[in-house]
Amino acid sequence: MSQPLPGETLQLLAGELHAIGQRLTYLGTVVQAQAATQVAAPQAPAPQETQSQQDVPPQQAPTPQNHPPQAAQPTSAPQAAQPPVFGQPQVTPYPGLGQQPVRPRSSLGANLEPSRVLAWVGAGVTLLGVVFLLVLAVQQDWLGPGARVTGGAVLSALLVGAGWWMHRRSKGQDAGRIAAFALATTGFAALFLDVVAATSLYGFVSAPVGLGAGLLVSIGGLALADRWQARPLALGVVLSSAICAPLITQRPNALLIGFLVLLQVAAAPVQVRRGWSSLALAAGIPVVLAALVAAIWGVFFHDPVLVIAISASVLLGVVIAAITAGARPDADRTAIALLVTAPTPAFLAGPLLLETSAAGLLGAGTTLLLLAIWAVARFVPAFRDWLSRRFTTAVGAMASIAAAQTTLTVLDSSSWATALLCEALVLSAGAFVLRSAGVLLGATCYATFGFLLALVNEVPLTALLWHGYAPGIAGLLCGLLIAAAAIVVPASAARIEKFPKSPPLWSATGLALLYGTASATMAACLLVSDTRTGFLTAHILITLSWVVAAIVLLLRGIRAKRLRIAGMVLIAASLAKLLLFDLATLDGVARVIAFLCAGLILLAAGSHYARLLKKQPES
Repeated sequence: MSQPLPGETLQLLAGELHAIGQRLTYLGTVVQAQAATQVAAPQAPAPQETQSQQDVPPQQAPTPQNHPPQAAQPTSAPQAAQPPVFGQPQVTPYPGLGQQPVRPRSSLGANLEPSRVLAWVGAGVTLLGVVFLLVLAVQQDWLGPGARVTGGAVLSALLVGAGWWMHRRSKGQDAGRIAAFALATTGFAALFLDVVAATSLYGFVSAPVGLGAGLLVSIGGLALADRWQARPLALGVVLSSAICAPLITQRPNALLIGFLVLLQVAAAPVQVRRGWSSLALAAGIPVVLAALVAAIWGVFFHDPVLVIAISASVLLGVVIAAITAGARPDADRTAIALLVTAPTPAFLAGPLLLETSAAGLLGAGTTLLLLAIWAVARFVPAFRDWLSRRFTTAVGAMASIAAAQTTLTVLDSSSWATALLCEALVLSAGAFVLRSAGVLLGATCYATFGFLLALVNEVPLTALLWHGYAPGIAGLLCGLLIAAAAIVVPASAARIEKFPKSPPLWSATGLALLYGTASATMAACLLVSDTRTGFLTAHILITLSWVVAAIVLLLRGIRAKRLRIAGMVLIAASLAKLLLFDLATLDGVARVIAFLCAGLILLAAGSHYARLLKKQPES
């Protein structure tokens, strides 16, 4: 077969490109026709017109003979847009090509348009210029303080007025609205910073008056954002004021926290009304950060009202989080985030800035506030469905953390384990009565941390291995609390059917029970006689108590496999202790007593267990 000549190859390529161009042209006309029909859809005829068409006599109705196909006019846009054929076969359109919707432009791409970027960057640069001008005027002593404040207020008013004028002139156009938002944001933020400067830098007004003026300015800016339904304006007013305010005050003092709290209070009604979750975070997070920094700063620079400001920020933060969760269920996660972060400054400020008693009062107040919200949401019928279960659980968890932090702050380290175990028992009783899995989780955490702390302070492992350390009354009480927690927590879990059927967890509970009883026995014996004889007597009693407990589990486990397995495991543990520890530690009469008593108990229990097994099939 001969190869085509170069000229013929070019002609074939040109023909293929021409055919591809015709197909693309045809597809473009089809898409345009479909878009035109979707924009201007034909309306259905009115009932009067339909009736008039039905009243036309048959002899006057149009017929195919009167209107041949050659004279027929196109009735739809797609029929009128037939491409020329040019000798090529007609190409059918791709299925569903005309029905594909036009994809809207992403919000990120829309927000990154040059007009938006230039407007907001210009607003930020202008605001920073105002801040730098105020600081530089103070440093260089330009004009007078009154002239500076007055000039800043006039400039802010002009910017707000320009934003209002631009918004009215825009008539709903996006570019004009963005410019109006940027101008108004710059004006309100500059006016807020002017109030901050008049209060903190120049001392023209007292702190209460300055805070009141700042509240009015922030309310004005957020009210305008609510009127215009402009979330960018609300975010701009809050964020720009919160970011630039520390540049004016130049220290994280109580006044700075007060101004930031006012921004959060002013933003609360707007965020609840409009459901702007981002506004809630923008107003709440700066308060928490400023309070945390102020707590650390207060260690080096004493401020008598700093604790009051931090306490107020915590109180308002928790209340606003609860209001947000109740009024806006769709913003539940945002409310939980605010709830978790709001009490954090109080946890840090109490130990750093206050004495033990005062820190305890601050922690107790935070705990009572959280417990009150939890109790109202849980037990008051009017508010039971107002807050979600997830938010209520988060409130209970934060109350548990606040209570634990208060306990660790007020008490000495030697009493931490005892206090946490007591709180674990209280929570376990609450979980048993309320059948609440969340309360049970808190009790489990308290019991776990209490047990770990007891291993370090009250009942260390060395008190069981060697004579020379007497736990005393504290050890006796702590051992009894460990044993009680190992019984009450699983009992509460069994009642609400939330205890995992996991052998490691049951084994850990059993070990805690054995350790608690052994520690209590050792502490009691050493309280009676703090000698080696008392130490050996305690170990004899521990071994015998383990054997008795194992036998009880075996007898109770004839019909319950789990109890029978637990009894066999405890028998093995008792024998291991008898052979590995008691044989090496005990001497003389103590060793004889331990082995004889354990052996006789096992023999008696074995015969009785065999009789019960023999009677079991008969019953």
